[in-house]
Amino acid sequence: MIELISVVVLGVILSCLLLVVIVKIILLGRPRSSKTQTVRSTPLDQVPTLFLPGYLGNRFSFGFLQNRLVSKFNANKSMVIIVNRHGKLRVIGQMNDYRTMIQVLFKDKTSRPKQQAIWLLKICQLLEAEYHVSSVNLVGHSMGCITIFWYLTHEQAKSPISVKRVVAIAGPFNDSEIARSTPDVDAYPFNANGPVKRMPIYRALSQKIAAIPPEISVLNIAGKINDEQQNDGQVSLNSAFSLRYLLQQPAHYYREVVIRGKWATHRLLHENRLVDANIAKFIWGV
Repeated sequence: MIELISVVVLGVILSCLLLVVIVKIILLGRPRSSKTQTVRSTPLDQVPTLFLPGYLGNRFSFGFLQNRLVSKFNANKSMVIIVNRHGKLRVIGQMNDYRTMIQVLFKDKTSRPKQQAIWLLKICQLLEAEYHVSSVNLVGHSMGCITIFWYLTHEQAKSPISVKRVVAIAGPFNDSEIARSTPDVDAYPFNANGPVKRMPIYRALSQKIAAIPPEISVLNIAGKINDEQQNDGQVSLNSAFSLRYLLQQPAHYYREVVIRGKWATHRLLHENRLVDANIAKFIWGV
């Protein structure tokens, strides 16, 4: 009898733990606001920031990072915008006027940057028409960085709103494959003019790079696991930082940050507290 009761109690505990996990997973795709009262607001605080995941990205991709920014930096995850496979937008939440964060989720998780950039344009048009947004910041991880720069080079001119600041995290700007892992990590050396070997995505961006408005500021974050391994396991420092040669002319402000150690792997960079701090300082000046 005692053993039966123990089994029942254990089953109830496990069920409760499973329920907690499920609720937390669901909440990662929902808005969450800071409980701290706003005491001041600067122009930096008033620009909404959109977060774009990488290839196969989901609510986990930026969900935990955004929760930390809410808890530590008084940000507000005010809105989640879900893009279905046909480009139809579903908006969850309402706009906030203080350190607003917007999580972008693509239902078609294998969609490519060219298509995602078109959908990003639709999101910007919606934000201007429905919420009177005049400018945004953009944060991307991995392929999400390529989506951002494809948008800036190919779609931004059609947008009713401007882009103020961009954070690129582990962007494969000169990789042979921008969505899937390759057996070897691409790490082509630089000369005075940039990478000695230029991949198709790099060449495509370079042809339209002058379309990027000169007032944009860019923070480029990349990971290095150790001194022997000059990459994050998937994207090399050389590939990520090849962006500097693309932006020599149009960039108003450009800065590079290297995150080191076991928490600097490709999949863990957006769970790194140093990345959180760099984003907060660059986006909101805190």
